[in-house]
Formats: sequence, C-alpha cells, structure tokens
Amino acid sequence: MHDSDSKWDRQELYEKVWKYPLRKLAEEYGLSDVALGKVCRKLHIPLPGPGHWTKIQCGHAIPRPALPTVQDLPDLLRQPAKQKTPLLIEDSPKLEVIQRIEESAIPCITGTMLAHPLIATAKRVLSKAETIDRGVLWPGRDAVCLDLRVSKTCLARALNIMAALLHILEKEGFKVLVEKREKESTAAMIYGETIRFGLVERSRQVKPVPAPAAKTGASNSYFDNSIRLEPTGRLSIEIWNFYSGSLQKVWRDRQSASLEEQLSKCAAGMIRIALLERAERDAQAKKAAAKQKRIDEVTELLRRIEEEERKIKTLKREAVAWWRAERIRNYIAAVRASATQQTESIERTELLQWIDWAEQQADRVDPLKKSPESIVDDKEQVIRLLQSVRWSF
Repeated sequence: MHDSDSKWDRQELYEKVWKYPLRKLAEEYGLSDVALGKVCRKLHIPLPGPGHWTKIQCGHAIPRPALPTVQDLPDLLRQPAKQKTPLLIEDSPKLEVIQRIEESAIPCITGTMLAHPLIATAKRVLSKAETIDRGVLWPGRDAVCLDLRVSKTCLARALNIMAALLHILEKEGFKVLVEKREKESTAAMIYGETIRFGLVERSRQVKPVPAPAAKTGASNSYFDNSIRLEPTGRLSIEIWNFYSGSLQKVWRDRQSASLEEQLSKCAAGMIRIALLERAERDAQAKKAAAKQKRIDEVTELLRRIEEEERKIKTLKREAVAWWRAERIRNYIAAVRASATQQTESIERTELLQWIDWAEQQADRVDPLKKSPESIVDDKEQVIRLLQSVRWSF
C-alpha cells in the first residue's frame, strides 16, 4: 500500500536531473538510468541532451529549459529502492584497489601478453573454427578455450582485448581459467568468487531484398523472406553472473570510447561484482544461520511441549489404574468380610485362596506396586509354541 509520500515529486526530480547526470541520480532512486528517463518523459520533464555534462565540465554555460505546465499528469508511484547489501568490513580496503585499477592506463599489447597460454590456445582453436549462422566462430563442442564469440574478421582484435584484460587481472593476483562447459567457460577467480565473462560481437538483423521482376512482367513465384544475422564488428565484454545488484555488467564499443579504452573500468567492475557477491553470500549465510537457530529454538520448545504431554498422559493413565486397583481392593475387603461369616471350612478356604489371587491382580494394576508375575505374561510365548507344534506334524 503506497501513501502520498511515495509519489514522484515532479519539481524535485526536474531540479535533480539538471544538477546530476542521470546515471548517478538513478542510483539514488535504486533504478537504472533508462527507467528513470522513462519516468521523466511520462512526467514531461525535459532532460539534458547528449554531451551536456561534458560541455559543463569544459566551462560552458548551458541554459536549462523551463519545466512545462502540463494538465492531467499521471500519478506515478515510486517503488521503494531495494536495500543494498553493504560490503564486508574486511573488504573496505579493496575499494582503493578498485579505484587504482580504474584510474590506471590501458597496457600496451606485447608479444608476451599474446603468448599467454589461454590466448595462444584460443588463437589456435578459433583460427581453424567454423562459422555458424550468426557469422561468429564456433570452436566445437569439445574445444576448451576462451569465450570469444566473434567473427573471423574481429578475431585478432578480440585476442588483443582479452590479452590486455588477462594482464590487468593477473597483475592484481587474480587467476583466469577455462573450464569445459557447454557455455560460459571463462572465469576469473576474484577474492574467492567465480566471475564468468566473455567477449561477444554484436549482430544485426538483415532483411533480404527481393530480386527485381523480369522485363516480361512475370513475378518471382518464390521469395525467401527469412531474416538472417550478421556480425557488426562492435565488441563487448559481458559478465554472465546473476546477481541482484545494479552494477554495470557490460562494456561495449561506443562512439565516445572503444572497448579497449574501457578495459580498466571493466576489470574494476568485475572486482566490484565479486565483492558484492561475497557480501551477499555472507549475508545469506548469516540469514540461513539465524533461520536455523530459530528453527532449533522452536523445535526444542515443541519437544518440551510433547514431553510434557507424554507426562500428563502417563499421569492420567496411572491415576486411572490406581483408582481401578483401589476399587478392586475395596471389593476384596467386602469379600473378606463375608468370608468370616462362612461356617463351612471348604468354602472359607476357597474364598481365602481367591482373596490372595485377587490381591495379586490389584497389585498388577496399581502403578505404585511392584507387579507380581502371572501366567498371563506368557500368552505370546504360548501362542508361538502352539504354532510351532502345529507345523511340526
């Protein structure tokens, strides 16, 4: 249930989009810059144009358009921002490492970097690989090499980019390995986390052009209208880990910067995601431990309740048995009183024998008395004996 405070403040949002870049402002609201841009367009809030913030940094004064007056604006509700998982305390010094890597210069490609075993293997495998329908090289099902999903034309460039990225990561002590998997086989081991990534060449759809009709006016009876994909030459590095954060996962060729110029930011971004995953995994472990602790507490309480119930049932059962034994003894007392009135010695003797037997039965019922032995206790053994005798003949 949303209240009035959860609605977007149009005037406040207008002031902020002209004060901060949309990407930084989106982080404050827990949204992507694309989603925040859609909110602004629905509320008819003018946005800075391309290159606006670059011009501001260069000292240009750019007037902002006024906020237009619009009738019947939609009531847009702000979704509460997801609570971010804080980094572990011991990982705080690693933020300096991220900043240092992000600000470092891109290394120049050297022969040593291209001679890296993973780069050399990828070059050998992909140089002989077949091209699939999207125009990219497919190394084969059994091949184990870096995830380079590029065309033959971009292979050399892709190897250079990956060589530079591996150099940056391994220089910081992170290991890059390749596993035999159906997909996503390349992984960087960063602070104990497995970050899977690869280099991908974008594709575009190409619609076939129908052949011109013959001069005689006859039209083609068959036309293949299937859409095919062809590589564009634009490369991107993608992180394939699933995580709930809003950190950048893709770095691609842009008009303002090529992919090579973004490799330091890419490596820093991979470390950020690794630290986030460490923090989330630690938070999940603590949450699971707290849940298990609560389960154990409730289970122990339930065990105590069930134990108390068993004691109550035992008490009731023993109280009923004791009452039955007392009733039997009262009856025996009445029989003993009548036995004194018997004149015949034989009848008196039989009554006295019965009284002895009855007192033993009362003791067997009474939980406060030691139960005397009885032939009744041997019933199951006698039944088994009878069955064995029947089957022996």
